[in-house]
Amino acid sequence: MADPLSPQEAYDRWAQDYDDADPSTMLDEPFLASMLQPREGHRILDLGCGTGRYISCVARGDIRIVGLDLSRGMLDRARRRQSAAVSVAWVQASVENLPIIPRTFDRLMSGLVMDHVENLDRFFGGIASVLAPGGRAVVTAVHPAMQRMTGPVVRFTASGRQYLAEGRVHEVQDIVAAAERQRLTIEELREPRVDERLVARRPSWRPRLGCPALLLLALTSGLER
Repeated sequence: MADPLSPQEAYDRWAQDYDDADPSTMLDEPFLASMLQPREGHRILDLGCGTGRYISCVARGDIRIVGLDLSRGMLDRARRRQSAAVSVAWVQASVENLPIIPRTFDRLMSGLVMDHVENLDRFFGGIASVLAPGGRAVVTAVHPAMQRMTGPVVRFTASGRQYLAEGRVHEVQDIVAAAERQRLTIEELREPRVDERLVARRPSWRPRLGCPALLLLALTSGLER
């Protein structure tokens, strides 16, 4: 197999075949719904929006959403899946270099992109910068324990060919420390494990039973509005 592709090239190739039915969606989507709590008129930023899975979970007519991703292919797929009745703007950019005016967003969500983040301080610094005072962020990541079982690189198949995407392992304590250095307050931290529900959905996950699957974080910036 060839050397790992950069995240941008990998997800451009993967976009049309990308599978949103990973069993871990049973863990992160309920957490997003319970912790994000958008209100009427809120502005929401989705960092690393991919196919728009998180946007589909929260989209409604009284909020405005920006979906940001480095991959043009993933943005194109996300755009096609969203209803015209929902206000979504699409931006191609890196989650570590945000072209966003500070304090623009009331809510922020970022799903399963941290294994492609090189610098945690830049990542969380960007989140702290774009959140309005009292803003809330929900950030999820593949758990490092799971990455150690499967390997840090991401394996995928596109158009019948197998590829690797560059990946990084960030320990939980390093993620927490980076968020706190950027003066983000951790309201909730969960490390749900692979259980029988997930194995029933994907039997190949049985060797992972009991392993922490995801890291789920709810963060706030400043005082609650």
